[in-house]
Amino acid sequence: MTRILTRVGDTLLGAVLGREEAGACVPENGQKCSCVASNGYCSSGTYFRYYRQGYYNCYGSCVTSTSRPVCYVQKAGVC
Repeated sequence: MTRILTRVGDTLLGAVLGREEAGACVPENGQKCSCVASNGYCSSGTYFRYYRQGYYNCYGSCVTSTSRPVCYVQKAGVC
């Protein structure tokens, strides 16, 4: 009896929350995506921006952090 109630409860909870709310991330959280603009530095009056390896967060956005590897560096203006 307990097993039946648990199954029914899980089914109802899944119907109310939906697939995404229940913990599914599409695309998968942490999966690689394109390189994303990150922090940078100033050298001889020119600002250079780092582009770092991006990854998908649970909302499907391609994001990065300063701990990710640098893909390339590009001139981004003056400073």
